[in-house]
Amino acid sequence: MSERGDMVLVADVHLGRDDPDLEPFCAFLRARARDTAVMVLLGDVFSLWLGREKFTESHHRAVLDACRELRRAGVRVVFIEGNREFATARWRGDAFDEVDEARAEAPWAGRTWYLAHGDLLNREDRRGLLFRSLIRSRPVVGAFGLLPARAGLALAARIERSLRSRNLRHKTSIRRARFDRYAAWLAARGYDGGVIGHLHVELELELPCPGAAPRRLYVLPDWRTGRRVLRIPAQGEPRFESPGPTRPNPPAVIEVRERAGRAELTLERAVGAAPGTRVAVSSGHGPEVRRGLLVSCDPAARHAVVRLEPGPPIQAGDRLLGVDDA
Repeated sequence: MSERGDMVLVADVHLGRDDPDLEPFCAFLRARARDTAVMVLLGDVFSLWLGREKFTESHHRAVLDACRELRRAGVRVVFIEGNREFATARWRGDAFDEVDEARAEAPWAGRTWYLAHGDLLNREDRRGLLFRSLIRSRPVVGAFGLLPARAGLALAARIERSLRSRNLRHKTSIRRARFDRYAAWLAARGYDGGVIGHLHVELELELPCPGAAPRRLYVLPDWRTGRRVLRIPAQGEPRFESPGPTRPNPPAVIEVRERAGRAELTLERAVGAAPGTRVAVSSGHGPEVRRGLLVSCDPAARHAVVRLEPGPPIQAGDRLLGVDDA
């Protein structure tokens, strides 16, 4: 078992109403009282959370209660807002020790880490960045606060549903150049490494920085799919792990081209399955999946073609279910 001095980070749980993963996630949090000094919730814990008391529902409260238990056990709980959480600073000192959009962690395991959700990684997505700035602006957040609870939640839910189909050309691939630029940004500000989520893909990268030592970047997968987290020991190297009950960890989509229900996928690792195999694609945003049939599979190229039933567009970071590692 790890020492109590560890820092554990989890991201992209995307909990919603009547969510079957709510209790398993709360159990995961409560269990960290045994082996964790700092518990970091790295954003998008909820499919949507407007922060104010009147917008806080039973699934929000269950997680808040679990975090309060951790604090009473002596664990420091840090909440970093994702792109689906707003106005949460009011819970600082209650369920969380610290609340922020992004923050530098004090030196840990011999390094100074920059922790962020990761939705600002793609600086090319100007429309997305503008929308993010607008939706988080004081006038918009204030206007939401004036709405009755039911009306505010209904409007926010419509906005949340629209996010998945918004600005798709920036969501169909995970590009190495974005990580290289991020590493240079970390180095310029004196950070030894960074941890982000948002992309739903598990990555451990050693990124070169001109004129400086390489920077380490860890990208957290979504918790719902494989229940994977990052543990940074007080001494030793960071590692991904699956504490508690685990699930299969299906391959993530790195790049997708979709047209008329036919999707060409580049995957994070080689898989094998016969044409005609029933498959599904999961976004990690909830229990729903998009089902279909495998048309072809090339393990050497980490490439698969699937024909899918109608549904939300596939994005980089989604998971292909129903195939085995090659």
